[in-house]
Amino acid sequence: MELLRFYAEAYLRLAKTLSDLETCLLIDEAEEEHGEPSGRRKETQHAAISDLETAKGLCEQIRLEVCCLHINELLLKAKTDCLRSSDVRGLQENIERELSCRFYVGISQDRKAAYCESLKGWEDITEVFSSATEDIEEMNKCFALCRYSATVFHSLMVTEHGLVKLGSLIGVTDPKLGWDASYRKLAEIVNNGRNANTTGLDFDFLEQVNGCVQAMKFAWRNKVNHATGKPVLMGGGFAPYVAEEIILATRGFMRRLAEGTR
Repeated sequence: MELLRFYAEAYLRLAKTLSDLETCLLIDEAEEEHGEPSGRRKETQHAAISDLETAKGLCEQIRLEVCCLHINELLLKAKTDCLRSSDVRGLQENIERELSCRFYVGISQDRKAAYCESLKGWEDITEVFSSATEDIEEMNKCFALCRYSATVFHSLMVTEHGLVKLGSLIGVTDPKLGWDASYRKLAEIVNNGRNANTTGLDFDFLEQVNGCVQAMKFAWRNKVNHATGKPVLMGGGFAPYVAEEIILATRGFMRRLAEGTR
């Protein structure tokens, strides 16, 4: 499910815009109350239209649908010189009321790119392994949201997409493609030696990949299992720096895999 983005700076601009508008209307109303008709009333009402349109744009950005409808009503009042400070105050209260119905999760600035540009830096990999695109995106978004076990799970799924393709190139015959099938076949090819390599792939490349797969299998993969279609962590969680290092290692491995299997 997509998280509803909340632009805090938009809310601050919205609050200031409405506060300034309410102040201007209060001044005009105070002058009228003391029998001193304000010469600025029409000017204030005209400015209110611009302020309300700005407020509506900010509410749309924050996705405050009810408040947008409320602003439409106030715009009609402003266009007939009937807008009052109490109307603007009522809108501000409505904004607070609608915001209270939402729950927002903040993402730190240093992880914003991982959530908003989750495929950035992975373009050369998705070009070769397009099937891994969704897991790459989920991996980075989970990291941005501090879901480190899920981050590692998706990183392993990214790697598996690469190993499935590698398996098809090195002659895997196991009907269940993936980590284990490619892992066993790759180890067999490397153990048989350079002269027995009939895959058409560079043997040095295969040796490097085999070493990486061996390390990842024992370091990471054996800590994650499936249960009822969901990732289940085996033997404890992952610290933030560990999850980040796994992402970097996954990207390095997939880049090498992409280069060697083009």
